[in-house]
Amino acid sequence: MRRMTRRSVGFGVLMLTSAFLAAGEGPKGLQEREYRFPPPTVKAALQKLGAYVGGRLPALEGFTIKTERVQLEHYERPYYEFKLDLVPVASDRTLVRVKANVSAWYADPQGTNSGYRAFESSGRLESDLLDRLKDFLTKNKSAIVTDPDTVAKQIAAVRQHRLDAESRVSLLEKQLERLQAPNTQSNTTEYVSVAKPRVPIVSAPEQHAPVLLRAQSEDEFEVIERRGTWLRVGLEDGRNGWVSRAQVKSNAPDATGGLPASVKAPASATGFTIVRETASSFSGDWPRLKGKQALYLWARPEGSIPSLAAGKKLRFAEAIFLERYREAAHSSRSSVEGIVVIFLDQRGGVAAASLEDIGHWADGSLSHTAFLKKCSLDPPGAFENADTTRGAAFP
Repeated sequence: MRRMTRRSVGFGVLMLTSAFLAAGEGPKGLQEREYRFPPPTVKAALQKLGAYVGGRLPALEGFTIKTERVQLEHYERPYYEFKLDLVPVASDRTLVRVKANVSAWYADPQGTNSGYRAFESSGRLESDLLDRLKDFLTKNKSAIVTDPDTVAKQIAAVRQHRLDAESRVSLLEKQLERLQAPNTQSNTTEYVSVAKPRVPIVSAPEQHAPVLLRAQSEDEFEVIERRGTWLRVGLEDGRNGWVSRAQVKSNAPDATGGLPASVKAPASATGFTIVRETASSFSGDWPRLKGKQALYLWARPEGSIPSLAAGKKLRFAEAIFLERYREAAHSSRSSVEGIVVIFLDQRGGVAAASLEDIGHWADGSLSHTAFLKKCSLDPPGAFENADTTRGAAFP
């Protein structure tokens, strides 16, 4: 009887020990897993998950390997923290090694051996962290990229894609022009020259695009493409760049043998940038353009100057009149009969003129004063030496 009791007790202890070990089954100690992301991205994700700050556990059971199960009730305030190691495998792959350090306060019933005790992790904490890291990286793939080189490459790729698309559009536009005008025999190459020193030639048709070079006064460029208020011009090294139309003057020959020097666009006709243009039927009451097709251009002050002197606005309008008259005179498809410049500064103002009057002024048969009397300058006070006429209308 006594012998059977010993066997029963021994069997019971064995079963208790086996059950406890079964509860802690799984990967033990250090764990590692590879992710298809660069180290900075993985580290940022781990920081988002709070892997570097540790935390408290609800209990020791299930998180540690502990054979002295009978004493678990004497442990208080269980705590864990991770030891992490990020190993670069390739530029876009990272091996994450993690080990959880678990500790708790042992309250000795006798009060003589109390203190913090360290425990070996069962692997549950490590597996949980690696699983959460995988889910986080998958769900936030585009939002957590922090590597500057990666971001720079993405920006460069987007810009190159845009430039390729713009080049393709330009080729298609030229092809369309040839199809629409198969009998044209004009092969005249258009050139423009810079009106003032240090005019920026930029890489794209936008205000804040990178500057390729700064042209000097009278530098001449071949026009490759027109796009709104921008011109794409050829450079000496085989490249091309973009320049604002308001900062250059056309060198195209005039049908009458050249404009008189007194009416060429003055180099000082700056201060505004054409930000939009469209051709539309003139709907105002001004007799010289009423019911006719007109080219509307919107001019915004350059820089941070909200309003410029009236004289500068008038000179800018005159320069635009001459520039667009030259273009219309050399285009067989131009259908506009007048030009309207709308100023977007604080004082506002609209300047309009018919192509016929601009032509008479350009060939010298109409004086400057007589030309201004035929223009619509509304309101007159927004322009210098302006005669009161009926105002132009928006399209």
